[in-house]
Amino acid sequence: MDIDPTENNNSVMAEDCLALNIWTPGADARKRPVMVWIHGGGFISGSARNTWYDGAALAAHGDVVVVTLQYRLGAWGFLELSELGGHDYAESGNLGLLDQIAALKWVKQNIAVFGGDPNNVTLFGQSAGAGSAGTLLTLPAASTLFEKAILQSGAPKEFNDSQRAADVSRAFMKIAGVTTVDQLRDLTLVQIRDAQKKLFDTPFGYSAFRPVVDGALIKEPPMQAIAAGHATYVPLLQGTNLDEIRLWSALYDLPIDQKPQPVLEKQLAEVVGPRAREAIETYRATNPNYGDAVVHLIGDLLMRMPAIRLAEMVSRHQPTYMYLFTYRSNSSYKRFDSAHGMEVPFIFGTADNLDAIVFTGRNPAKDAVMGHVQQSWTDFARTGDPGGPSLPWPKYDENTRTTMQLGVSCVLVNDPNSAERKLWNGLAFDGITPNSGKIWQIVYSNAEP
Repeated sequence: MDIDPTENNNSVMAEDCLALNIWTPGADARKRPVMVWIHGGGFISGSARNTWYDGAALAAHGDVVVVTLQYRLGAWGFLELSELGGHDYAESGNLGLLDQIAALKWVKQNIAVFGGDPNNVTLFGQSAGAGSAGTLLTLPAASTLFEKAILQSGAPKEFNDSQRAADVSRAFMKIAGVTTVDQLRDLTLVQIRDAQKKLFDTPFGYSAFRPVVDGALIKEPPMQAIAAGHATYVPLLQGTNLDEIRLWSALYDLPIDQKPQPVLEKQLAEVVGPRAREAIETYRATNPNYGDAVVHLIGDLLMRMPAIRLAEMVSRHQPTYMYLFTYRSNSSYKRFDSAHGMEVPFIFGTADNLDAIVFTGRNPAKDAVMGHVQQSWTDFARTGDPGGPSLPWPKYDENTRTTMQLGVSCVLVNDPNSAERKLWNGLAFDGITPNSGKIWQIVYSNAEP
């Protein structure tokens, strides 16, 4: 049976889940930088229990305090019930985000006891965790709770509008066999979990539960809010991995890289219109292997271009730094390359752990990569600048687009993959234009339309 190395230690499930973990070099009065981690998992899975997120090595390397937090997921965290429950449930579709805010408030009030500086908190997260961090930039309730942010392979573009959230709720209630909130509250954890699994088999799929633009906590799509100036801008470090979509093709038997070109073009046309053919030709011109071209095209649509749009917006207000993680796994288990999530065990210093090696491989250069990224992340947490004397890192702007390629070697590149980036000029990548749900459908669809 195939295993997913990114999901280790996530099987323990309980409603009593709102906890956080703290690693500190010393419970003293040093006022160290604080790094608060939000895990990914598409808002439906993941856990701070994952051993990849053990903060001991990162805390020791950078003399920082590392915090990992839990938040409610799936139906428990993102089921919109205001249509049934009224005003008392106005924010029910965003309980997972409210959990994150509660954890950040706790850190603000208590982290000094653990040797941390409550006025120097860096929020960092990957995938849905990065999307969460980006969304928190737009929420007044979180505006004083962190000073910097690191977004890894994610941007705040995944959300449900009020109509889709209501549709998800109705479908879930029907599957669960209940019609009122009280009946829903009477269901056991297992009954809710089973209903959720069945919901994932409907057209809503795995993106059924996401933050909700409910008019209460989230008043407008987060990327649009950031573009409009309705956000708290903080220094930002963000980026993506070279081969993001390899995670899906490697682990989930999705033949994304084998999708016939006519099929891909037809599916792309439903997302980006007449640019579809030009897009395939552009990516094929820079990727001799067709499968690599498809992986990079879909990865750009889902990950890299939204990150670039966010960097463009934030860099007009605060120092912004961009990276491209290029380390490629040599694992003999699957072809992962530089897949989605590959940077995570390097940042936490857990890439040599036995439960990570199946993903990262056994490249002897891994220690050097870990050293580079841990230093950059903790330097950013301390000063707002990920560069140092041995690795200067200029700010990102819309003229130079300086990007640090982080891998076996670290190289500064201005506007990497510029032909591909320019292809998408004029598209906001805010989750609406193009529609991120339709892009995910390309990932999860079979080879035939």
